[in-house]
Amino acid sequence: VGTSISNALSFQQQQISSSSPSLLTTTNEEWKLTLNVGLQPGTWMPKRYPGWAESGGRLIFDAQIQFTDIPIRSGGEKLVGPENETYEVRISSTASCPSKFVSERGEQIVEFGTNIGGWCNSSPQNNNVLRFWLDCSSGAKRRDVEIFPDTRIFFTTSVWDNPKDTNKHQSDYNIVLEKIKALEKKKKNNNTQQNNDDGTTTTTQSDKNIFQNLWSIRELVDDSQELDFLRGLKERYERGLVPPPDAIVASNGLQMAPTGKLVIKGKETPW
Repeated sequence: VGTSISNALSFQQQQISSSSPSLLTTTNEEWKLTLNVGLQPGTWMPKRYPGWAESGGRLIFDAQIQFTDIPIRSGGEKLVGPENETYEVRISSTASCPSKFVSERGEQIVEFGTNIGGWCNSSPQNNNVLRFWLDCSSGAKRRDVEIFPDTRIFFTTSVWDNPKDTNKHQSDYNIVLEKIKALEKKKKNNNTQQNNDDGTTTTTQSDKNIFQNLWSIRELVDDSQELDFLRGLKERYERGLVPPPDAIVASNGLQMAPTGKLVIKGKETPW
């Protein structure tokens, strides 16, 4: 339903104060995001618009936004989440300057619509996924890279908004890493071979009796199965349960991935 054009979306937190109630720790925080638009593998843009971004150029500009706790009033968006769990995204009123970039025509201003966007981080599969959109009324163009006027831009990134759970997952993840390290070291020691002067090799377990060897084999099998399980658990944590080392940390404990993905969808175009 969408057209992937870039995965280069980056965030920086802006320090602000807010007395408004919030439904999640993401609300009423302001963030500076950088859009890096260009040709990505698998995009449909060149097929629908021949020549689009074929030069390899990029269109890059910033937007300072606020995730509010105001329920969406302009209608929800199925690609983001349920309408009753979607809230307004606004361009920050405290932004020092509008979104802009420099093209072959000089400095260009990027404008967003009155009903700017919405956000939702409800996901049955992964509660750490933050989805939101912005409506770009003016469009933007730099050489052969273009966001067309009245384009809806969708964003997806990871967010960790429960410091207690995040710290628990991080602690468990560190324990898994230590167990993997210990088992890998044990496996390496068990497989150590000693080189003899005559060029032959003997293992360090060669002088054990049959019972000991059978026990050692069983132990190796158990260790191998445990190592496979721990490696799978490690991958699960890294897929979203724990933030990456370079996650952006807000003053209230919220952590957000430093990059994400964006997709564009024309309001009147059934992509």
